[in-house]
Amino acid sequence: MKSALVENAGEVTHPDGGEETGGRPVARPAVVVVGTSFKTSSLAFRESLSRRLPKDTAALARLCGASECGQLVTCNRIEFFLASESAEESGRALLSWVAETPGFEPGSVYVRAGVDAISHIFKVASGLDSMVVGEDQILSQVKQAGVGARTSGTSKGTLSALFDAAAGAARKARAALDPDGESVSSAALRFALGRLPRPPRSVLLIGTGKTARLAADRLKGARLYVATRRSVPRSFPTYTVVRQKDLERVARRCDLIVCATRRRGYVLREGDLGVGRRVILDLAFPRNVDPSLAKGKTELYNLEDLARVFAPAPAPTRGREMAEEIAASEAERFSRWLLASRQSPALSRLYRWAESTRKAEAEAALRRLPGLTAREKKVVESMSRRLVSKLLAPATSFAKSSTADFPQDQRLELVDRIFDKAV
Repeated sequence: MKSALVENAGEVTHPDGGEETGGRPVARPAVVVVGTSFKTSSLAFRESLSRRLPKDTAALARLCGASECGQLVTCNRIEFFLASESAEESGRALLSWVAETPGFEPGSVYVRAGVDAISHIFKVASGLDSMVVGEDQILSQVKQAGVGARTSGTSKGTLSALFDAAAGAARKARAALDPDGESVSSAALRFALGRLPRPPRSVLLIGTGKTARLAADRLKGARLYVATRRSVPRSFPTYTVVRQKDLERVARRCDLIVCATRRRGYVLREGDLGVGRRVILDLAFPRNVDPSLAKGKTELYNLEDLARVFAPAPAPTRGREMAEEIAASEAERFSRWLLASRQSPALSRLYRWAESTRKAEAEAALRRLPGLTAREKKVVESMSRRLVSKLLAPATSFAKSSTADFPQDQRLELVDRIFDKAV
């Protein structure tokens, strides 16, 4: 386990090169990714790891001694992003914690650092590392990971800029990809329909999220049943709501069942279904359907099964090659900017000033609103963090750029002079 980090120790500690002082390298904050995905681990392992995730991201930062920490949790990957001046130690500590998860196997978790870590995040955001190349949902998930890290207070100058840059790189890379690329849900639904001998007559949708809405739109000719604890979106075609006590009875009569909820635990178990021919798509993470239901004439496909179905990657296209080149180029650019910004304290000072100002103003506002509930206080806090992030974005974007007539060091100096009085 240690060898994975020791092997790249120099890269982890000094991803962008390092100055020598008295014969010893100067440590600078570096970006590190510790993660696992459908390409490297089993669904069961990722489910076990998801159950161990602390609600407070700051707990992970404290665990590994990182100054900043964020996490991305999707149905196909769990990744932790760190910024640390002791990158090797931070990465090793987090890897050791992940390795305690039941089902861990050598090779199931990857550690990347420096420009390799940045390049990986940019590829993920661009959909280039997805089960279905180019799928668009992952970009919004990366953005949400950034918002979550900012809201929790564990994302500052380095990771905040990284998430913003990943979104910008993804937009550029996606412009080179097929604009009609499928989502994972869309590809899974197409596959499921292909497993049925005829278009389904009765369909049960468990959940009302994006996957269920997509299925409802595609299956307007079928009799639609919807099982949910929430209200059904108005965009759904004609449907019948299924109560929990009727779920088993309705499921028995349906030839296609699509399940995608955030609920933990099985909603369909062994013995709940009859012997009829049907296909079940379990796109939930963690799984919502008991794997033992896959027998007889019932075909059950979960995320791990779909990973095998989509494993044969399509032949590389010029568009995909261009997208990968763009992501790699943007990663190099961000890495250079990160080095330059660490050499100049301008942006670090600006972020610290903005955060201290935000915190003081938010606390003052909350004191004037003593009647707010805990949830309403969180909304105010979250709003203040998003506002600061948006206000700092133009300055960050400006400082990241570099042209022949206006190089990056001059831009950083200008930012420092503009905000000198404030910070």
